[in-house]
Amino acid sequence: MSIFQKPDRHHLIVTSCVLVWIFIVNIAAIVLGLISWPLFFVTIFFFGLGASPKNIPSIFVGGTLGLAAALGLYAGTFGLAPSLGLLGAFAVSIGIVLTVIILGGTVCPVACNNVAFAYLTVATVNFEEITPALIGNHLVTLWVGGAIILGGSILAAKLGEKLAGPAHK
Repeated sequence: MSIFQKPDRHHLIVTSCVLVWIFIVNIAAIVLGLISWPLFFVTIFFFGLGASPKNIPSIFVGGTLGLAAALGLYAGTFGLAPSLGLLGAFAVSIGIVLTVIILGGTVCPVACNNVAFAYLTVATVNFEEITPALIGNHLVTLWVGGAIILGGSILAAKLGEKLAGPAHK
């Protein structure tokens, strides 16, 4: 078994169309000055989860929960800090957030999943700078930008399918 494979013409054309679309969105995000990680996570999870359209709800809902959890973690930590101290407030807040995401996955896996955990993690990298406005911007970028990059990727793949013709097996 080789670690390399020779792509067939069909696969190369379809993949190239998706590549061009993702390249265009990358450039557009820079030109528009977006904090663009929320939209790029959409494609990371889409392709990482097998490029199946059935996973799209879990990606968007999980991402939304993760961003809301980041805001909740921030609000809980700094809201409870005067009475519990910073460490105590963080411990209570992270305990609640982790319980919701991890145990909630047994009840509502479309929202409480690895996507939520990833969005929570990245959104809290600069924990002290979290604000409702920042999380709101991330949510808009997730939903609008994510729909644009993912919808465009799906359309680019369909265009590639038409350009490439039938796949040979």
